[in-house]
Amino acid sequence: MFKKFLIPLLMFLYLYTLTFNIFMTNLIRIPSPIAFALPLVFLFRQKDYKFIYIRETFVFLITAMLLHLFALESVKAFSVFMIITVSCSLYFNYFIGESKERLKLSIRIFFALLVLSALIMVANHVEPAKIIVLRSLLVGEPVQQSPSGITPWIFSFGFQIAALTTFAVVASAVYKRAILFQAIVFTSALTLLLLGMNRSAFLVFALAVGLFWLLYFRFKTVLIIGSLLCIAVVLKSEIAALSTGRQQNILAKNSNKINENRSSLTIENLKIIEDYPLGIAFSGKTWNQVAIHNPAFRIGETGLVTSHNGYLMFITYLGIVIGSLLLFLIYQNVFKIFIKVIKGLKDPDNALLAALCFSLMAISVNSCFHNESLLAGSGPILFLYFSVLHLSKIQSNEALV
Repeated sequence: MFKKFLIPLLMFLYLYTLTFNIFMTNLIRIPSPIAFALPLVFLFRQKDYKFIYIRETFVFLITAMLLHLFALESVKAFSVFMIITVSCSLYFNYFIGESKERLKLSIRIFFALLVLSALIMVANHVEPAKIIVLRSLLVGEPVQQSPSGITPWIFSFGFQIAALTTFAVVASAVYKRAILFQAIVFTSALTLLLLGMNRSAFLVFALAVGLFWLLYFRFKTVLIIGSLLCIAVVLKSEIAALSTGRQQNILAKNSNKINENRSSLTIENLKIIEDYPLGIAFSGKTWNQVAIHNPAFRIGETGLVTSHNGYLMFITYLGIVIGSLLLFLIYQNVFKIFIKVIKGLKDPDNALLAALCFSLMAISVNSCFHNESLLAGSGPILFLYFSVLHLSKIQSNEALV
């Protein structure tokens, strides 16, 4: 009886801290992966299950050594990254193992947590003062930006909402739910994206869902997009009203042109890569040294920002060849699974895997607009990454049997 209570509790606590990037707080002085994931691995592991993530762990180790130790010279960042990634691989390998039930329960908990965060974001619009206090309590640190969900930062919430909305829309289609239900899910997703104040999340959602519609519905996609455009024309005045005044939504944010021009930052970053094709780390430079004279990266008199592109910054530090090679090695197996899923997209057995793949695609592409990425140990991306790998492995084993 105690075991039946302890396992779900530890799963919830581990996935909660992983989903919301909570590594250590003033209340929890032990790294959360060690406190919650390792007990599951050592006490409730699947028996006689070999470690199948040697390749991924080795690539993550090389990546962390080159990026965090060599380029950034941060032992702390290296340690945090390795603890997060290794604990996650152990969780999937030994605790979940060959149990599809444990994997599905983990996925349900993960997306339930994202739904909770989304609801808190909505409440943050209604009762900001009260919800900010609640958010600080839930993340264990002061809130920096609002309105948002269970995270101090709006950009971090963008990763959550991109994963949730894409998964929901794709899942409602591949599980062949009623058209009305799919319409309700899509409308809810747009509402959350509208209130989520995250332009990049909306962009990657449109990209992932648009690609899914083209592959799944094919010529019917024209009808879907046409219907959406007609609805937009009918509601033109209401949509225009959302971008006026002091309203807090993605349309008003875009109209007010909040934040820096990300496209110019990307262009300037590409120029730096052109000047240092082998990587600034191998040229004995730091980001501050190569960006200090570029006004695009300046904030105030002394502050410097990055290009807000996790992948470009990775290549900037380690060079075109090494950076691109490591990115390829990290995403290679996931990409193979994605191609396999696309070929059997309407196969009912691939429904969950398809929803996970498109969700992973959306949240990964979102790193093109922010520093948070799999390379930095982002919890939501890491969970979806191993979920795709592990579910594919389980299904392959079932097919062999």
